[in-house]
Amino acid sequence: MPVPVRYSPLYSRFNGYCLGAFLGTGQQRLAKPRYRAIRTRVHEFFDEIGIDVRLPARHESYVAAYVKLMPGIKAELHIRNATLHLCCGLGEMASLFAGAYVSTTPAQRLALKAKVVPELKRLGLGPLAFDKFSRGLSRAARGKDANAMVTQVYLLLADLLQPLGAESDTCFVAMSFAQPYAGYFSHLYRPALERAGFRAIRAWGGLVEEEYYPFIAPLIARCAAVMADLSAHNLNVANEVGLAHGANCPTFLLMRADAGLPPSNLADLAVLRYDPRAADWPERHVRNLAKFVRLHWRAYVDSLTHEHLIHSAAHQLLQMLRAAEQPVPDAVLALARIQR
Repeated sequence: MPVPVRYSPLYSRFNGYCLGAFLGTGQQRLAKPRYRAIRTRVHEFFDEIGIDVRLPARHESYVAAYVKLMPGIKAELHIRNATLHLCCGLGEMASLFAGAYVSTTPAQRLALKAKVVPELKRLGLGPLAFDKFSRGLSRAARGKDANAMVTQVYLLLADLLQPLGAESDTCFVAMSFAQPYAGYFSHLYRPALERAGFRAIRAWGGLVEEEYYPFIAPLIARCAAVMADLSAHNLNVANEVGLAHGANCPTFLLMRADAGLPPSNLADLAVLRYDPRAADWPERHVRNLAKFVRLHWRAYVDSLTHEHLIHSAAHQLLQMLRAAEQPVPDAVLALARIQR
């Protein structure tokens, strides 16, 4: 049975924007070598939110059909969630603007800014965000670097995430984009997280050869936890686990039964093993993974309530504020048991 989607500000902003960027960049010439991967990722998200649309198999056919396809896709998004729809439009705008920037005039850029700024304001941003994006495109254009142009698209996404607070029921899934792991998201990771009370969110990957790291750190920082499949020994997954530890997010680690040993710097952490060759795959493993997540989440929450840990954290924060010559709130002093 499909897992119902629970939309949230983080889920809708991130996925909507990435979807728009993939759809917009996908019909540009620079994306032709990766069109198959772009199409696959778009279809995975359509399946996740229940949209029965398929993009043409060939890049040339998609380019020809793009203008007719987009209104129908956006209408489906609007039915599901207004923020998802709005951010898809922004992601599409950003990718198209990046692709056509060198041929636009100052007047056209001003006209686009006037159109986009009201939408950015609805999301807690404003004209400065658009100006920053446009200046970044200008710098990248001078270097004639197409990948750097697409990187600017992701930097605008990072700005869209900044106004959001952390979500206590959203878990980032760190995973390889390759099969079979891409399929595990809908059959194992996401159902297990839903059973444990979490909303699953995953990255989208690269459009071309751009740097998409800028949005990963703010995305993880706004999630309550990170689930990471270490089976493929993927360096991006290991890096995302490191980001989670740096952000003090609990991590739920898992590996295939035949995947060998975990990375040495993670070997002392609890890792759940699963076996996709088992006769009861994936049902029993979904239940086991959900139980594993609940167990470790409870242990993490319990650790936050221990008085000595709160006292220690307050002392650390107090030292950092004083070192930076910043004012110390009374609440921090109270937690650190210090009088003025």
